Amino acid sequence: MGAKLRDRGRAVPPVALWVMGAVSTGLVVAYAFAFAWHRHEVDLDVYLMGGSHLFGGHLYDVRAVTTHLSFTYTPFAALLFGPLSLFPEQGAELLWGAVNVVALAALVAISLRAVRPDMDRRQVVRWSLILMAPALWLDPVRLTFSFGQINVVLAALILADLTGVVRVGSKTVPRGVLTGLSAAVKLIPLIFAPYLFLTRQFRAAWVTVVTFVVCGLGMAALVPGTSWLFWTKYVSDAHRVGGSVFVSNQSLRAVMIRLHHGAVPNSVVSVAVVGFGLAGLGLAVWAYRSSSPLLGILVCATTGMVVSPITWAHHMVWVIPIILWLALAHDRPVGGRIWATGAAVLFWQAPIWSVPYGSGRELSAHGWQILLGNSFFVAMMVFQIGVVVMLAFRRAGGSDRGRHPDRITKGDGRQVGADHIGADPESVPSLPG
Repeated sequence: MGAKLRDRGRAVPPVALWVMGAVSTGLVVAYAFAFAWHRHEVDLDVYLMGGSHLFGGHLYDVRAVTTHLSFTYTPFAALLFGPLSLFPEQGAELLWGAVNVVALAALVAISLRAVRPDMDRRQVVRWSLILMAPALWLDPVRLTFSFGQINVVLAALILADLTGVVRVGSKTVPRGVLTGLSAAVKLIPLIFAPYLFLTRQFRAAWVTVVTFVVCGLGMAALVPGTSWLFWTKYVSDAHRVGGSVFVSNQSLRAVMIRLHHGAVPNSVVSVAVVGFGLAGLGLAVWAYRSSSPLLGILVCATTGMVVSPITWAHHMVWVIPIILWLALAHDRPVGGRIWATGAAVLFWQAPIWSVPYGSGRELSAHGWQILLGNSFFVAMMVFQIGVVVMLAFRRAGGSDRGRHPDRITKGDGRQVGADHIGADPESVPSLPG
């Protein structure tokens, strides 16, 4: 199979692949700029409002003019958007659209490099460009662009931080800095700190924690009153972000409430969330040790999305590296390409939007509506359970398929490429060009 794919790849002229990449990327650029020009990006509006009110002493009291939404993020997030808030609204939307385009290209490229470290730089660039449009049309990514969200940026930063070497000029950025910065913007990435400790990547773990704490202390020095309000009151106020049972919220907590058709005791939810969080971290460590560092990261990211009180559909941009892992990674499961295709179709079609939603109608779902309305959550469960089954079968069979010699894992958890010495050519998928 691998030989057939390689032969087929040689038949595709490189020029044709570059043209495909240019068309795909051009469509993404056109979408991002057209949407920024003609539509209102509601979440970017909240970010800009935060940036402009950070030093006014009432960051968490003001509401966006058009949507009446409150600022729900950390003071550090407001600081980051301060410069962008100085631009006229449409200019800020166009600039942020450009940022999201670059971030999407980076996330696809970093994901490709992580799943196939043996790919040369030209192949990575070419296929990143080709995959831009298909990646954009995954529902979480499309919503991120439409809302002016920051999820693609954060996922790219974290994945780059934990799978490779990030340099600024001639200086190497210590592992954990970008993950800590991401957690200082949105708290969910903090789950990578215990993951790094448990996988004995102690330096990266401490750098993540210290970076996060320094950002928090820095904001406490700049805006002490605002920081105090956030960390003592608003950090745990999930109601500020909107209706938690809204169909877009695919977290464990929201699914439990929808399945129960009403409120679930906090004690029950807490036990479920803590239990799943511990089990998910345990699975991530197992995946790291028995399969690959990348799989450990993906399981950890999925765990974070499940246990978070709010996991909107646009938070789930980690579906990009998960699909690429299923399709191309050396430690992918049997039938990985079929699973990858199924995941892509699910997130392209986004059946969560095919059921009645809004104004609490999610609580009266029944039959197939329950499955469709929670299908993104189901996908996360299938991924986690599938990893358990895959690792268990490999352990029972004594298989070392997940440890190919063409992927050398450094002591700090990063992956670096090497030649396919001893690798089974039938098990290694190839990309044209």
